[in-house]
Amino acid sequence: MSRRSLRRQLTLLLSGALAVVWLLAAVVVYQRAHHEADELLDSQLTQVADTLLAFVSSGEIEHVVEVLHEHAVHNPVPTAFEIWYIDDDKPRRLAASPGHAGFESGLADGFSERQHDGARWRFFTAWSRDGHYRIAVAQAHAARERLAREIGLPLLVPATLALPFIALAVWWAVRRALGPVDALAREVDALDPRALAPLGGNALPDEIAPLRDAFNALLPRVTAALDNERRFTADAAHELRTPLAALKVQAQVAQRATTDDTRRRALDQVIVGVDRMTHLVEQLLTLARVEPAHPAGESAFDPAPALAELCAGRAAEAARHAQTLAVELAPDCRIVMQPAWFEVAARNLIDNALRYAGEGARIEVRLTRAAEGCRFSVADDGPGVPDALRARLTARFARGETDAEGCGLGLSIVERIAQLSDARLEFGAGLARPDGGHGFAAALRFAPPG
Repeated sequence: MSRRSLRRQLTLLLSGALAVVWLLAAVVVYQRAHHEADELLDSQLTQVADTLLAFVSSGEIEHVVEVLHEHAVHNPVPTAFEIWYIDDDKPRRLAASPGHAGFESGLADGFSERQHDGARWRFFTAWSRDGHYRIAVAQAHAARERLAREIGLPLLVPATLALPFIALAVWWAVRRALGPVDALAREVDALDPRALAPLGGNALPDEIAPLRDAFNALLPRVTAALDNERRFTADAAHELRTPLAALKVQAQVAQRATTDDTRRRALDQVIVGVDRMTHLVEQLLTLARVEPAHPAGESAFDPAPALAELCAGRAAEAARHAQTLAVELAPDCRIVMQPAWFEVAARNLIDNALRYAGEGARIEVRLTRAAEGCRFSVADDGPGVPDALRARLTARFARGETDAEGCGLGLSIVERIAQLSDARLEFGAGLARPDGGHGFAAALRFAPPG
Protein backbone atom coordinates (compact mmCIF):
# COMPACT_ATOMS: atom_id res chain seq x y z
CA MET A 1 0.00 0.00 0.00
CA SER A 2 1.26 3.46 -0.87
CA ARG A 3 1.96 5.79 2.02
CA ARG A 4 -0.21 8.86 2.42
CA SER A 5 1.37 12.19 3.24
CA LEU A 6 -0.28 14.00 6.13
CA ARG A 7 1.42 17.20 5.01
CA ARG A 8 0.02 16.84 1.50
CA GLN A 9 -3.45 16.00 2.83
CA LEU A 10 -3.52 19.00 5.15
CA THR A 11 -2.26 21.32 2.42
CA LEU A 12 -4.87 20.11 -0.06
CA LEU A 13 -7.70 20.17 2.48
CA LEU A 14 -6.87 23.64 3.77
CA SER A 15 -6.28 25.04 0.28
CA GLY A 16 -9.51 23.47 -0.93
CA ALA A 17 -11.43 24.85 2.05
CA LEU A 18 -9.99 28.32 1.42
CA ALA A 19 -10.87 28.04 -2.28
CA VAL A 20 -14.47 27.13 -1.43
CA VAL A 21 -14.69 30.01 1.04
CA TRP A 22 -13.17 32.33 -1.56
CA LEU A 23 -15.69 31.16 -4.17
CA LEU A 24 -18.60 31.76 -1.80
CA ALA A 25 -17.18 35.18 -0.95
CA ALA A 26 -16.81 35.96 -4.66
CA VAL A 27 -20.45 35.06 -5.26
CA VAL A 28 -21.52 37.27 -2.35
CA VAL A 29 -19.32 40.14 -3.56
CA TYR A 30 -20.68 39.89 -7.09
CA GLN A 31 -24.28 39.74 -5.91
CA ARG A 32 -23.67 42.68 -3.61
CA ALA A 33 -22.08 44.65 -6.47
CA HIS A 34 -25.03 43.78 -8.70
CA HIS A 35 -27.46 44.89 -6.01
CA GLU A 36 -25.62 48.18 -5.48
CA ALA A 37 -25.56 48.78 -9.24
CA ASP A 38 -29.30 48.09 -9.48
CA GLU A 39 -30.05 50.52 -6.67
CA LEU A 40 -27.81 53.16 -8.25
CA LEU A 41 -29.39 52.76 -11.66
CA ASP A 42 -32.93 52.69 -10.25
CA SER A 43 -32.13 55.95 -8.50
CA GLN A 44 -30.85 57.28 -11.83
CA LEU A 45 -34.12 56.31 -13.56
CA THR A 46 -36.22 58.19 -10.96
CA GLN A 47 -33.96 61.25 -11.24
CA VAL A 48 -34.23 61.28 -15.03
CA ALA A 49 -38.01 60.93 -14.81
CA ASP A 50 -38.27 63.75 -12.26
CA THR A 51 -36.01 65.96 -14.36
CA LEU A 52 -38.09 65.34 -17.47
CA LEU A 53 -41.31 66.12 -15.64
CA ALA A 54 -39.82 69.36 -14.31
CA PHE A 55 -38.64 70.56 -17.71
CA VAL A 56 -41.74 69.40 -19.53
CA SER A 57 -43.88 71.41 -17.16
CA SER A 58 -41.75 74.51 -17.88
CA GLY A 59 -41.94 74.06 -21.66
CA GLU A 60 -38.24 73.23 -22.33
CA ILE A 61 -38.80 69.84 -23.91
CA GLU A 62 -36.51 70.34 -26.93
CA HIS A 63 -33.53 71.37 -24.79
CA VAL A 64 -33.99 68.44 -22.44
CA VAL A 65 -34.24 65.96 -25.28
CA GLU A 66 -30.94 67.17 -26.72
CA VAL A 67 -29.25 66.89 -23.33
CA LEU A 68 -30.58 63.36 -22.80
CA HIS A 69 -29.47 62.28 -26.26
CA GLU A 70 -25.97 63.54 -25.52
CA HIS A 71 -26.08 61.85 -22.11
CA ALA A 72 -27.13 58.51 -23.65
CA VAL A 73 -24.12 58.54 -25.98
CA HIS A 74 -21.57 58.88 -23.17
CA ASN A 75 -23.36 57.00 -20.38
CA PRO A 76 -22.31 53.34 -19.90
CA VAL A 77 -25.97 52.53 -19.23
CA PRO A 78 -27.98 54.56 -21.73
CA THR A 79 -31.44 55.66 -20.65
CA ALA A 80 -34.28 55.55 -23.16
CA PHE A 81 -37.40 57.69 -22.62
CA GLU A 82 -40.79 58.64 -23.96
CA ILE A 83 -42.84 61.75 -23.10
CA TRP A 84 -46.59 61.68 -23.57
CA TYR A 85 -49.20 64.38 -23.26
CA ILE A 86 -52.63 63.23 -22.15
CA ASP A 87 -55.58 65.47 -23.13
CA ASP A 88 -59.16 64.20 -22.87
CA ASP A 89 -57.83 60.67 -22.59
CA LYS A 90 -56.17 61.05 -26.00
CA PRO A 91 -52.42 60.44 -25.52
CA ARG A 92 -49.96 62.23 -27.78
CA ARG A 93 -46.23 61.45 -27.81
CA LEU A 94 -44.20 64.60 -27.47
CA ALA A 95 -40.67 63.13 -27.61
CA ALA A 96 -38.77 59.85 -27.50
CA SER A 97 -35.23 58.50 -27.58
CA PRO A 98 -33.93 57.70 -31.08
CA GLY A 99 -34.62 54.07 -31.93
CA HIS A 100 -36.81 53.52 -28.88
CA ALA A 101 -40.07 55.07 -29.87
CA GLY A 102 -43.10 52.99 -29.18
CA PHE A 103 -42.65 51.47 -25.75
CA GLU A 104 -45.37 48.87 -25.38
CA SER A 105 -48.50 50.23 -23.84
CA GLY A 106 -49.77 49.02 -20.57
CA LEU A 107 -46.69 49.87 -18.49
CA ALA A 108 -47.48 49.96 -14.80
CA ASP A 109 -46.70 53.04 -12.79
CA GLY A 110 -43.40 52.87 -10.94
CA PHE A 111 -40.82 50.19 -11.63
CA SER A 112 -41.49 47.20 -13.87
CA GLU A 113 -39.65 44.82 -16.17
CA ARG A 114 -40.65 43.43 -19.56
CA GLN A 115 -39.38 42.53 -22.98
CA HIS A 116 -38.62 45.29 -25.49
CA ASP A 117 -36.92 44.89 -28.85
CA GLY A 118 -36.12 41.26 -28.01
CA ALA A 119 -34.33 42.04 -24.73
CA ARG A 120 -35.13 42.51 -21.07
CA TRP A 121 -35.59 46.12 -19.93
CA ARG A 122 -36.13 47.91 -16.65
CA PHE A 123 -38.87 50.61 -16.79
CA PHE A 124 -39.95 53.48 -14.58
CA THR A 125 -43.16 55.38 -15.25
CA ALA A 126 -44.24 58.67 -13.60
CA TRP A 127 -46.96 61.29 -14.05
CA SER A 128 -46.94 65.03 -13.65
CA ARG A 129 -48.97 66.53 -10.81
CA ASP A 130 -51.64 67.84 -13.13
CA GLY A 131 -51.98 64.46 -14.79
CA HIS A 132 -51.31 65.77 -18.33
CA TYR A 133 -47.78 64.41 -18.80
CA ARG A 134 -46.62 60.81 -18.57
CA ILE A 135 -42.90 59.96 -18.55
CA ALA A 136 -41.50 56.45 -19.21
CA VAL A 137 -37.73 55.88 -18.82
CA ALA A 138 -35.96 52.52 -19.32
CA GLN A 139 -32.58 50.83 -19.29
CA ALA A 140 -31.56 47.54 -20.90
CA HIS A 141 -30.73 44.78 -18.46
CA ALA A 142 -27.67 43.83 -20.52
CA ALA A 143 -26.15 47.28 -19.92
CA ARG A 144 -26.96 47.08 -16.22
CA GLU A 145 -25.30 43.63 -16.02
CA ARG A 146 -22.24 44.97 -17.78
CA LEU A 147 -21.95 47.80 -15.24
CA ALA A 148 -22.30 45.28 -12.35
CA ARG A 149 -19.44 43.22 -13.83
CA GLU A 150 -17.33 46.34 -14.24
CA ILE A 151 -17.86 47.10 -10.55
CA GLY A 152 -17.49 43.54 -9.21
CA LEU A 153 -14.71 42.07 -11.31
CA PRO A 154 -12.03 44.56 -10.23
CA LEU A 155 -12.74 43.46 -6.69
CA LEU A 156 -12.41 39.74 -7.52
CA VAL A 157 -9.33 39.81 -9.74
CA PRO A 158 -6.84 40.68 -6.94
CA ALA A 159 -8.33 37.99 -4.75
CA THR A 160 -8.05 35.47 -7.60
CA LEU A 161 -4.42 36.36 -8.19
CA ALA A 162 -3.79 35.90 -4.45
CA LEU A 163 -5.04 32.28 -4.44
CA PRO A 164 -1.67 30.70 -5.41
CA PHE A 165 0.06 32.73 -2.72
CA ILE A 166 -2.56 31.64 -0.19
CA ALA A 167 -1.92 27.99 -1.13
CA LEU A 168 1.83 28.57 -0.76
CA ALA A 169 1.25 30.15 2.66
CA VAL A 170 -0.88 27.16 3.69
CA TRP A 171 1.85 24.74 2.56
CA TRP A 172 4.48 26.68 4.53
CA ALA A 173 2.28 26.84 7.64
CA VAL A 174 1.54 23.09 7.50
CA ARG A 175 5.21 22.28 6.96
CA ARG A 176 6.20 24.41 9.92
CA ALA A 177 3.43 23.00 12.14
CA LEU A 178 4.47 19.41 11.35
CA GLY A 179 8.15 20.12 11.93
CA PRO A 180 8.06 18.53 15.43
CA VAL A 181 6.74 15.31 13.87
CA ASP A 182 9.73 15.16 11.55
CA ALA A 183 12.08 15.91 14.44
CA LEU A 184 10.47 13.14 16.51
CA ALA A 185 10.77 10.71 13.60
CA ARG A 186 14.47 11.51 13.23
CA GLU A 187 14.99 10.97 16.96
CA VAL A 188 13.25 7.58 16.79
CA ASP A 189 15.29 6.63 13.73
CA ALA A 190 18.50 7.49 15.57
CA LEU A 191 17.73 5.19 18.52
CA ASP A 192 20.16 2.36 19.16
CA PRO A 193 18.14 -0.90 19.22
CA ARG A 194 20.60 -2.32 21.73
CA ALA A 195 20.15 0.57 24.17
CA LEU A 196 16.76 2.23 23.75
CA ALA A 197 16.59 5.66 25.38
CA PRO A 198 13.48 7.76 26.10
CA LEU A 199 12.60 10.46 23.60
CA GLY A 200 13.05 14.11 24.53
CA GLY A 201 11.30 17.08 22.96
CA ASN A 202 9.80 19.04 25.85
CA ALA A 203 8.36 21.68 23.50
CA LEU A 204 6.19 19.28 21.51
CA PRO A 205 2.61 20.34 20.66
CA ASP A 206 -0.21 18.91 22.73
CA GLU A 207 -1.28 16.64 19.86
CA ILE A 208 2.15 14.99 19.54
CA ALA A 209 3.28 14.89 23.19
CA PRO A 210 0.94 11.93 24.04
CA LEU A 211 2.55 9.91 21.25
CA ARG A 212 6.00 10.65 22.68
CA ASP A 213 4.82 9.79 26.20
CA ALA A 214 3.22 6.53 25.05
CA PHE A 215 6.43 5.61 23.22
CA ASN A 216 8.52 6.34 26.30
CA ALA A 217 6.14 4.26 28.42
CA LEU A 218 6.55 1.40 25.95
CA LEU A 219 10.35 1.47 26.03
CA PRO A 220 10.79 -0.18 29.48
CA ARG A 221 8.49 -3.02 28.44
CA VAL A 222 10.34 -3.47 25.16
CA THR A 223 13.70 -3.37 26.94
CA ALA A 224 12.50 -5.92 29.49
CA ALA A 225 11.17 -8.15 26.71
CA LEU A 226 14.46 -7.94 24.80
CA ASP A 227 16.48 -8.68 27.93
CA ASN A 228 14.19 -11.58 28.69
CA GLU A 229 14.57 -12.96 25.17
CA ARG A 230 18.34 -12.65 25.31
CA ARG A 231 18.44 -14.36 28.68
CA PHE A 232 16.02 -17.03 27.52
CA THR A 233 18.07 -17.70 24.38
CA ALA A 234 21.29 -17.97 26.35
CA ASP A 235 19.74 -20.27 28.99
CA ALA A 236 18.04 -22.46 26.40
CA ALA A 237 21.24 -22.78 24.38
CA HIS A 238 23.10 -23.81 27.53
CA GLU A 239 20.48 -26.37 28.54
CA LEU A 240 20.16 -27.84 25.05
CA ARG A 241 23.90 -28.17 24.58
CA THR A 242 24.33 -30.85 27.31
CA PRO A 243 21.60 -33.32 26.18
CA LEU A 244 22.66 -32.90 22.56
CA ALA A 245 26.24 -33.75 23.49
CA ALA A 246 24.99 -36.78 25.46
CA LEU A 247 22.93 -37.94 22.47
CA LYS A 248 25.97 -37.65 20.24
CA VAL A 249 28.10 -39.68 22.67
CA GLN A 250 25.48 -42.46 22.94
CA ALA A 251 25.07 -42.51 19.15
CA GLN A 252 28.83 -42.87 18.74
CA VAL A 253 28.86 -45.69 21.32
CA ALA A 254 26.11 -47.49 19.40
CA GLN A 255 27.99 -46.96 16.15
CA ARG A 256 31.21 -48.44 17.53
CA ALA A 257 29.62 -51.20 19.65
CA THR A 258 30.98 -54.70 19.02
CA THR A 259 28.17 -56.56 20.80
CA ASP A 260 24.40 -56.39 20.54
CA ASP A 261 24.00 -55.73 24.29
CA THR A 262 26.29 -52.71 24.19
CA ARG A 263 24.53 -51.37 21.10
CA ARG A 264 21.08 -51.92 22.67
CA ARG A 265 22.03 -50.13 25.88
CA ALA A 266 23.41 -47.19 23.90
CA LEU A 267 20.27 -46.96 21.78
CA ASP A 268 18.12 -47.12 24.92
CA GLN A 269 20.04 -44.16 26.26
CA VAL A 270 19.49 -42.34 22.96
CA ILE A 271 15.72 -42.88 23.31
CA VAL A 272 15.82 -41.61 26.90
CA GLY A 273 17.76 -38.55 25.75
CA VAL A 274 15.29 -37.90 22.93
CA ASP A 275 12.40 -38.09 25.42
CA ARG A 276 14.20 -35.64 27.66
CA MET A 277 14.84 -33.31 24.73
CA THR A 278 11.20 -33.56 23.66
CA HIS A 279 10.04 -32.56 27.12
CA LEU A 280 12.53 -29.71 27.25
CA VAL A 281 11.48 -28.36 23.84
CA GLU A 282 7.79 -28.60 24.78
CA GLN A 283 8.43 -26.63 27.96
CA LEU A 284 10.48 -24.04 26.05
CA LEU A 285 7.69 -23.59 23.53
CA THR A 286 5.12 -23.26 26.30
CA LEU A 287 7.24 -20.64 28.05
CA ALA A 288 7.76 -18.78 24.76
CA ARG A 289 3.98 -18.62 24.27
CA VAL A 290 3.37 -17.36 27.78
CA GLU A 291 6.20 -14.79 27.97
CA PRO A 292 4.93 -12.22 25.46
CA ALA A 293 1.35 -12.57 26.61
CA HIS A 294 -0.54 -9.74 28.20
CA PRO A 295 -3.59 -9.93 30.43
CA ALA A 296 -6.64 -10.37 28.25
CA GLY A 297 -10.33 -10.24 28.91
CA GLU A 298 -10.74 -13.08 31.46
CA SER A 299 -13.97 -14.33 33.00
CA ALA A 300 -14.61 -16.48 36.05
CA PHE A 301 -14.96 -20.24 35.57
CA ASP A 302 -15.01 -23.44 37.63
CA PRO A 303 -11.64 -25.27 37.31
CA ALA A 304 -12.86 -28.51 38.92
CA PRO A 305 -13.85 -30.31 35.66
CA ALA A 306 -10.51 -29.51 34.04
CA LEU A 307 -8.61 -30.70 37.13
CA ALA A 308 -10.60 -33.95 37.32
CA GLU A 309 -9.86 -34.69 33.67
CA LEU A 310 -6.20 -33.78 34.09
CA CYS A 311 -5.72 -36.01 37.15
CA ALA A 312 -7.51 -38.89 35.43
CA GLY A 313 -5.05 -38.61 32.56
CA ARG A 314 -2.09 -38.73 34.99
CA ALA A 315 -3.33 -41.77 36.94
CA ALA A 316 -1.48 -44.24 34.68
CA GLU A 317 1.78 -42.31 35.12
CA ALA A 318 1.37 -42.41 38.92
CA ALA A 319 0.62 -46.15 38.84
CA ARG A 320 3.84 -46.88 36.95
CA HIS A 321 5.81 -45.42 39.86
CA ALA A 322 3.55 -46.95 42.55
CA GLN A 323 2.44 -43.45 43.50
CA THR A 324 -0.91 -42.59 45.06
CA LEU A 325 -2.71 -39.69 43.41
CA ALA A 326 -5.48 -38.39 45.68
CA VAL A 327 -7.84 -35.73 44.33
CA GLU A 328 -10.17 -33.53 46.41
CA LEU A 329 -12.08 -30.82 44.50
CA ALA A 330 -14.47 -28.39 46.20
CA PRO A 331 -17.64 -27.67 44.22
CA ASP A 332 -18.64 -24.22 42.90
CA CYS A 333 -15.16 -22.76 43.11
CA ARG A 334 -14.78 -19.81 40.69
CA ILE A 335 -11.47 -18.34 39.58
CA VAL A 336 -10.54 -15.59 37.12
CA MET A 337 -7.98 -16.86 34.62
CA GLN A 338 -7.86 -17.97 31.03
CA PRO A 339 -8.87 -21.67 31.11
CA ALA A 340 -6.03 -22.66 28.76
CA TRP A 341 -3.48 -20.99 31.04
CA PHE A 342 -4.92 -22.70 34.13
CA GLU A 343 -4.60 -26.10 32.47
CA VAL A 344 -0.96 -25.37 31.60
CA ALA A 345 -0.20 -24.28 35.17
CA ALA A 346 -2.05 -27.21 36.77
CA ARG A 347 -0.41 -29.74 34.46
CA ASN A 348 3.06 -28.44 35.30
CA LEU A 349 2.46 -28.57 39.07
CA ILE A 350 1.07 -32.12 38.91
CA ASP A 351 3.84 -33.30 36.55
CA ASN A 352 6.48 -31.81 38.87
CA ALA A 353 5.05 -33.78 41.79
CA LEU A 354 4.91 -37.01 39.79
CA ARG A 355 8.46 -36.54 38.56
CA TYR A 356 10.22 -35.40 41.74
CA ALA A 357 8.25 -37.03 44.59
CA GLY A 358 9.87 -40.41 43.92
CA GLU A 359 8.71 -44.01 43.86
CA GLY A 360 5.74 -44.91 46.06
CA ALA A 361 5.03 -41.27 47.02
CA ARG A 362 1.63 -39.95 47.96
CA ILE A 363 0.43 -36.90 46.01
CA GLU A 364 -2.63 -34.87 46.96
CA VAL A 365 -4.32 -32.50 44.52
CA ARG A 366 -6.75 -30.15 46.25
CA LEU A 367 -9.09 -27.36 45.17
CA THR A 368 -10.51 -25.53 48.18
CA ARG A 369 -12.83 -22.55 48.53
CA ALA A 370 -12.77 -19.89 51.25
CA ALA A 371 -13.92 -16.33 51.79
CA GLU A 372 -10.55 -14.96 50.65
CA GLY A 373 -10.72 -16.91 47.37
CA CYS A 374 -9.99 -20.34 45.91
CA ARG A 375 -6.74 -22.25 46.35
CA PHE A 376 -5.34 -24.97 44.12
CA SER A 377 -2.51 -27.01 45.69
CA VAL A 378 -0.36 -30.02 44.87
CA ALA A 379 1.44 -31.60 47.86
CA ASP A 380 3.58 -34.75 48.13
CA ASP A 381 5.53 -36.66 50.77
CA GLY A 382 8.69 -36.88 48.69
CA PRO A 383 12.17 -35.64 49.59
CA GLY A 384 10.99 -32.02 49.65
CA VAL A 385 12.94 -28.82 48.94
CA PRO A 386 14.99 -26.97 51.60
CA ASP A 387 13.67 -23.55 52.58
CA ALA A 388 16.83 -21.86 51.25
CA LEU A 389 16.21 -23.23 47.74
CA ARG A 390 12.49 -22.54 47.42
CA ALA A 391 12.97 -18.90 46.49
CA ARG A 392 15.03 -19.97 43.47
CA LEU A 393 12.61 -22.59 42.15
CA THR A 394 10.86 -20.20 39.75
CA ALA A 395 14.14 -19.34 38.04
CA ARG A 396 14.52 -20.93 34.64
CA PHE A 397 16.20 -24.34 34.58
CA ALA A 398 16.27 -24.48 38.40
CA ARG A 399 15.56 -28.04 39.60
CA GLY A 400 16.53 -28.02 43.27
CA GLU A 401 18.59 -30.80 44.82
CA THR A 402 17.25 -33.78 42.88
CA ASP A 403 18.46 -36.33 40.38
CA ALA A 404 15.05 -36.87 38.80
CA GLU A 405 14.49 -36.19 35.12
CA GLY A 406 13.35 -32.64 34.32
CA CYS A 407 14.33 -29.40 32.66
CA GLY A 408 13.55 -26.87 35.39
CA LEU A 409 11.05 -24.79 33.43
CA GLY A 410 7.71 -25.95 34.88
CA LEU A 411 7.61 -23.62 37.88
CA SER A 412 8.87 -20.71 35.75
CA ILE A 413 5.86 -21.20 33.49
CA VAL A 414 3.48 -21.38 36.46
CA GLU A 415 4.99 -18.23 37.99
CA ARG A 416 4.58 -16.31 34.74
CA ILE A 417 0.95 -17.41 34.34
CA ALA A 418 0.25 -16.40 37.95
CA GLN A 419 1.72 -12.93 37.32
CA LEU A 420 -0.41 -12.41 34.22
CA SER A 421 -3.59 -13.53 36.00
CA ASP A 422 -3.25 -11.70 39.35
CA ALA A 423 -2.80 -15.04 41.14
CA ARG A 424 -0.10 -15.92 43.67
CA LEU A 425 2.24 -18.92 43.55
CA GLU A 426 3.20 -20.20 46.99
CA PHE A 427 5.67 -22.88 48.15
CA GLY A 428 5.64 -24.68 51.46
CA ALA A 429 6.06 -27.94 53.33
CA GLY A 430 4.22 -30.89 51.85
CA LEU A 431 2.82 -34.07 53.36
CA ALA A 432 4.48 -35.63 56.40
CA ARG A 433 6.84 -38.56 55.88
CA PRO A 434 7.33 -41.51 58.24
CA ASP A 435 10.82 -40.25 59.06
CA GLY A 436 9.34 -37.03 60.47
CA GLY A 437 10.19 -34.85 57.48
CA HIS A 438 7.87 -33.23 54.98
CA GLY A 439 7.59 -33.26 51.26
CA PHE A 440 7.01 -30.30 48.99
CA ALA A 441 3.82 -28.35 48.27
CA ALA A 442 3.04 -25.76 45.60
CA ALA A 443 -0.19 -23.81 45.47
CA LEU A 444 -1.93 -21.18 43.36
CA ARG A 445 -4.09 -18.75 45.32
CA PHE A 446 -6.79 -16.80 43.48
CA ALA A 447 -8.59 -13.66 44.59
CA PRO A 448 -12.40 -13.80 44.64
CA PRO A 449 -14.03 -12.85 41.31
CA GLY A 450 -14.88 -9.14 41.22
